[in-house]
Amino acid sequence: MRALVLSGMALIAATYGLARFGYGLFLPRFTEAFQIGSAVSGLVQAGSFLSFCLAAVLASRLAARPRLVVVCAGTTAALGSAGVAAAPTVVVLAASVVLAGAGAGFATPGLVTLIEGNLAPARQESAQTVVNAGTGAGIVAAGILMLLTTEQWRLGWAAMATMVVLATVATLRADHSAHRAQAPEPPPRVRARDLASLARPVAAAALAGASSAAIWTFGRTVMATSRTGEETYSIAGWMVLGAFGVLGATAGKIVQVWSLRTAWNVTVVAMAVSTVVLGVAPGSPLAAYVSVAVFGAGYTALCGVLILWATRVVPERASAGTAALFIALAVGQAVGSVLLGVLMGSTTPVLAFAVAGLIGVLAVVPTLRHRPGNTSSGRTGAPSRTGIGEARD
Repeated sequence: MRALVLSGMALIAATYGLARFGYGLFLPRFTEAFQIGSAVSGLVQAGSFLSFCLAAVLASRLAARPRLVVVCAGTTAALGSAGVAAAPTVVVLAASVVLAGAGAGFATPGLVTLIEGNLAPARQESAQTVVNAGTGAGIVAAGILMLLTTEQWRLGWAAMATMVVLATVATLRADHSAHRAQAPEPPPRVRARDLASLARPVAAAALAGASSAAIWTFGRTVMATSRTGEETYSIAGWMVLGAFGVLGATAGKIVQVWSLRTAWNVTVVAMAVSTVVLGVAPGSPLAAYVSVAVFGAGYTALCGVLILWATRVVPERASAGTAALFIALAVGQAVGSVLLGVLMGSTTPVLAFAVAGLIGVLAVVPTLRHRPGNTSSGRTGAPSRTGIGEARD
């Protein structure tokens, strides 16, 4: 099912790397066109993250109909991107950014279920992390669009809408689970107590999300303002972030070799350190490019670890568990965007990014008193039922 993996990766690239995270890349252009400040910019991004949460909740309720969830992902991301392209006012821009953010909330749960329905268990963990790495590819594509449409950013967003539609159609065509003789039984209704074992991962994901908001929302802006008149410098930095984000496809192998806890702690600390470095030296090419490269690889790997965390702790409710962790990540990003937007407007980027880095380091706390889960089954490709969230002291 290579076609499904590749098309799924393209859908993640379009909904995450383009429609969702493209806002941070194009923020300097939006600031010029609509005269918006840091606080408002943070609020708009927060709205995008919250729409992601609402979409993920709805996706979990539609888990028995993954094709519909994928259609919702493509529809919201495409309409939102088209709305940005045509936005006459900041209000329309904000509403469109929020709608575009919902696409990613639908995409991940839908693809998790499609992969489970099309691939053998031994191939699912690897496939999930490869698909998830599409975020990095999408960010690179967004950078290319930015370079090609520097003075015509609306054309860039129109192109994004088109790419979302193409990726959605390709994913639906690659899915063969709906043609099987016996349709799978609908999953049981998920209740909050069914996901209680994910309490610690939820807390960790929220903290990591709040920390990541610094670079996702303001990373390109601080690089651009540090070297006025050299816009290519900051766009190239964004593309470096995306290119190294593709390395996140190795998350599955990292978890198999180490453990969920080690993989999580390494990636989240690396992200936190890179955030601080970018805040301190956004105008230094070596420091800035290395920091965004580490952040890109770390963030994508971190998302891959969250997917594996959910599938191992609650394997019978993998889609709902994944949605819960990604919702926590997005809620953290929403809160972080607002907090850091206020700090950016009232203090300095150095302080704001330092606070973000500290929050990121705190994301290891929920794992400290727990032993790594049993990853032996991960070596054979079968998901383990033991993860950080359910390990015993």
